[in-house]
Amino acid sequence: MRFPEYHLSRTVCQAGLGALRPLFATARADDPDGWNYCSGWPPSYRAYGRMRALLTLLTARSLRPRRVLEVAAGDAALCATLLPGNMLAVDPARVGRFDLIVAGEVLEHVAHPVALLRHLKNLLTADGRILITTPNGAYFRNRLPTCAQIKDFTQLEAQQFKPDADGQLFLVTPAELRQIAAAAGLRLAQIELWGTPVMTGRGGLRVCSGRVVARACFTLERFAQRWPACAKTKLCYALFATLSN
Repeated sequence: MRFPEYHLSRTVCQAGLGALRPLFATARADDPDGWNYCSGWPPSYRAYGRMRALLTLLTARSLRPRRVLEVAAGDAALCATLLPGNMLAVDPARVGRFDLIVAGEVLEHVAHPVALLRHLKNLLTADGRILITTPNGAYFRNRLPTCAQIKDFTQLEAQQFKPDADGQLFLVTPAELRQIAAAAGLRLAQIELWGTPVMTGRGGLRVCSGRVVARACFTLERFAQRWPACAKTKLCYALFATLSN
């Protein structure tokens, strides 16, 4: 994974994501949780959330897309091209196809993940990519069932599409994501794991958060990318994946 330089990470930790992404003039007043304008230093969930958005932006830009669709777009600040509406009702015959679809933190909120990916596949160009970010179901402190443990997905339909962690129906492990992608007719082109406790603040480390330890946390998070896959699978909270036709 190509991590950003420290100065870029420090900028979003100090000033918020508003330092990087376009926002409406009213964004400051509409920012009660401080994601866009307040500071959030590691180890903490605030710092992790900023890094997740930053890594998504950098990964998306590295793919050099011409047309981008973002689903579950939040405040729509991530992508420059956005089609508002029901993502499951977007018709490629009407809107065309995209060479990048960003699906950030949505797979775990949808009752039928294979159906979602099949629908997104229909919106891809022949050489397009789907960028998925989702919590890692194999993380050692995960308390939710993983996708393979769900017996009846239809029972989850009434609970889907709710925001934040309250709306998570299940989590997905790296192995399960590979199976889901294959079932949807997609290939798992790349998968990355990151988000150790030194970034997320889990395990009580949030009490250490602050500007003074930010560089050390950033350095340790980058070093964790050198761990064996088996270690990262258990100790990293976040999963990034790129799917292709």
